[in-house]
Amino acid sequence: MQIGVVGCGVAGQAAATFLSEAGHDVTAFERFAEPHPLGAGLLLQPTGLAVLAALGLAEAALAQGGKVVGLEAKTARGRTVLDLSYADLHPEAHGLGIRRSVLFDLLHGRLKRSPAKLVAGTEIIDVVREHGRGVIIDRHLGRHGPFDLVVVADGAHSAVRRRLMPDAYQKLYPWGCIWATAPDSAGLGAAGLLRQRVRGTRLMMGLLPVGDGQLTIYWSLPAAALAPHQPLDLDAIRRTAAALWPEATRIVSEAGEFARATYRNIALPSWNDGPILFIGDAAHGTSPQLGQGANLGLVDAWTLADTLAAGGHLVDFARRREATVRFYRQASHLLTPLFQSNAAPLGWLRDTFAGLACRLPISRGLATTTLAGTRTGWLSSARLDDEGRYGLDSAAQRPGVSPKRAAK
Repeated sequence: MQIGVVGCGVAGQAAATFLSEAGHDVTAFERFAEPHPLGAGLLLQPTGLAVLAALGLAEAALAQGGKVVGLEAKTARGRTVLDLSYADLHPEAHGLGIRRSVLFDLLHGRLKRSPAKLVAGTEIIDVVREHGRGVIIDRHLGRHGPFDLVVVADGAHSAVRRRLMPDAYQKLYPWGCIWATAPDSAGLGAAGLLRQRVRGTRLMMGLLPVGDGQLTIYWSLPAAALAPHQPLDLDAIRRTAAALWPEATRIVSEAGEFARATYRNIALPSWNDGPILFIGDAAHGTSPQLGQGANLGLVDAWTLADTLAAGGHLVDFARRREATVRFYRQASHLLTPLFQSNAAPLGWLRDTFAGLACRLPISRGLATTTLAGTRTGWLSSARLDDEGRYGLDSAAQRPGVSPKRAAK
């Protein structure tokens, strides 16, 4: 197939690599003349790490990131809100905190070693259907293609999605964050925990170990305060952070420039419009509260290549991804207001019951598998293997199912 990929983020680069190495003629389009990462440090789960392993990048990622063994969230007064451990799933299970720039460089280097062609400095504004194929249109009205398949992976704020699916649910979350990376001068990342401190639903701060003795800092703010024209009062934020989390005062004070991030809750009526397929945040953007965005995008990329290799079609890809993506979209939408909103009673509810839920076997199991990215729905979850790794579900390797049958 001739395939065009729009966007060189996590999902786009992974998809272009997998598809080109499966024998397809792939061209990837990136709007920046020199592709570079956007966004904060992120948490790779066993699911995302499995895809990196399929790309041959897992060891390099582990060497440059920070192993995360659990999640801890407490109130400013020290009351436990969340206390989750990957070891509940398997003694060797873990996540990986990694700077987005490091992950980008790994994926970009891998893309350049693949047969895929990269067209940089080309901003894509539309994709049109002509005779059952997709033609990609850039901002200068240049035409690229036609392609048998166009994979749109241009992120949560996708211009192509807004053009092709204007009636889709794609609402901006009312809260976002600022972030920066700073030295772990207080040793708060030494235990390998993603730590959070909260006060009600209006104050939230997170510290994620990302390797090399560094932490990525997250500070919650209303989306209105994150508009480009709005000045940030960093001195006031640092004073508030010191009162919320005194042990982290030095870390916050040593942080350099803070960047802004906003998020969208996205639900499309379908994954594709004919030969035009959306994946990653362009298809199912969520808040970062569950830390699943990059992981879902990586698995999208692998599943697409695997589905096509098994002789399947886009409907088969959608069927394989729908339940998992729907669960994480819904769970993120439900949980985010407990941590980022103006609804004070939700904070009281969280502080009263969340810690207890982490101690009850059934709810703790649900929370831990949700964290690890292994949920396949509200009532089901995939298991890790004997070595604590997530096994990618290949359509061609399901017991008793041939590739041709898997495609039907």
